Amino acid sequence: MKVRWRICLLLFLTWLVSYIDRSLMPMALPLIGQEFHLSPTVMGVVISAFFMGYGSMQIPGGMIADKIGPRNAITFGIASWSVFSVLTGAATNLTNLIWVRILFGLSEGIHPPAAFKALSVWFHSAERARANGLVMSSNTIGPMFAPILFAMVTGAVGWRSAFYLVSLPGFLIALAVYWYLRDKPTEHPQMTEGELAEIGGYGGNQEKMTFSELLKYRALWQLFFIYMAWDVTWWGFQAWLPSYLLNVRGFTLVRTGAVTALPFAAGFLGVLISAYVSDRSRKRKSVLVAVLLGNALFMLLTATATNTTTAVIFLTATGFFLPAIQGPFWSLPMDLLPSRVMGYATGFINTGGQIAGIGSPIVIGALIELTGQYDAGFIFMAISAGVSALLVATLREPGGRARAPATVGAGSPQS
Repeated sequence: MKVRWRICLLLFLTWLVSYIDRSLMPMALPLIGQEFHLSPTVMGVVISAFFMGYGSMQIPGGMIADKIGPRNAITFGIASWSVFSVLTGAATNLTNLIWVRILFGLSEGIHPPAAFKALSVWFHSAERARANGLVMSSNTIGPMFAPILFAMVTGAVGWRSAFYLVSLPGFLIALAVYWYLRDKPTEHPQMTEGELAEIGGYGGNQEKMTFSELLKYRALWQLFFIYMAWDVTWWGFQAWLPSYLLNVRGFTLVRTGAVTALPFAAGFLGVLISAYVSDRSRKRKSVLVAVLLGNALFMLLTATATNTTTAVIFLTATGFFLPAIQGPFWSLPMDLLPSRVMGYATGFINTGGQIAGIGSPIVIGALIELTGQYDAGFIFMAISAGVSALLVATLREPGGRARAPATVGAGSPQS
C-alpha cells in the first residue's frame, strides 16, 4: 500500500474514533437524564453543549492547522477530546457536565479542518474524491458501532465507565498520528520519488483571501443553508433515536443498541450508492433532491408508525437516505466555487451544520416536552429535510468551476 493511502486509512481511524466518542452521549442520555433528573429540554441542552464548542472551532481550527500543521493539530485535538471523554464519565452535576461537553466539542472541532488540510496535501486532485469518500464513510460506521459498544459496556460496568473505556483508543490513535503523519509528503521517511510524482504539487502555496471576499459568493450562502437545514435532521436523529426506542417502543438498552445500528448500516450503503449515482449521472442536484425527499418521507412515516416492526423498518429506510447527501453535496463546492476558496469555504459551510447541531436537539426536546410525543420531533425533522431540498432547487446546475469575485465596479459574483 502506498504511503498516502496509509495516511488516508489513519485519517479514517481518527474520524471513526471521533464519531464513536460523540455518538456515546445519545445512548447515555436516557441514563444520565434519570440520574440527574433532567427534563427532555435540558437533555437537549446537554447534547447541544457539544456543538457549541464544535461549531465555534471550525474556522479557528483551520487557522490552528495552518499555524502548527495538521500533524500537531490532529494529535492535540484527539488527545484533548479523549481527556474530556474521561471527564464526561466523571461529571457530578449538570453544570459540570455541560462545561465538559462544550470543551469536548472545542477539542473535536480542531480535527475536521486539520484532517481536510492533510488530505488536500497528500492527494492529487484526481484522487481526492475517493480519499474523502473513504474518510467520510466513518460518519455512518461510527454511529453504527457506538450504540452496540455502549450497550455492551454499560450493561457490564455502567455508563460512566463506558466513557472511561472509549477514551483509550483515542489516546492510542493520537500517538499513531504523531508517529506516522507528516505535514507534507516530502517530510515522510518512507516516501519515494515515484509516489511523490504521483501526488504532484502536494499542496503548494494557495493564494490568501479575506473573509469578506469569501462571503461575496452567493453559492456559498446557498450551500451554508442547505447543509444547516439537512443537519437539523442528522443531529436530531442521532440525538433522540435511542431515547425514542427506549421510551416509546419500550426496548431494553441492549436491543436499543442493536436497533440503533440498523439505520446507520443502511446509511453506509446510502452514502456509497448516492455518490456512485451522482458521479455517473453528473446530476448532483437531482440526486440531492431525491435523497432529501426520501429522508423527509420516511421521517413522516416513522411519526405515523402504529407498531414496533413498522417503526424499525421506517427508521432503517430513513437511515438509508439521511447521510446519502454527503457525496454529491461535498462535490458541489468544488463545482460551484473557485479552488482558492476551498479551505475557508468548507469550514464556513460546516459551521452552518454545527449551528443546526446546537439548536436541533434543544428544539426537538422542547417539542417532546410540549406535546408529550416524539412524533412532533420526527415531523420537525421531516420539514427541515424538505426545506433543504427546496434550497437545493435554487442552486444553478453545476457546470464548471466558478470564477473569482469580480473586482470593484464589475459587479458581484453570482456563483
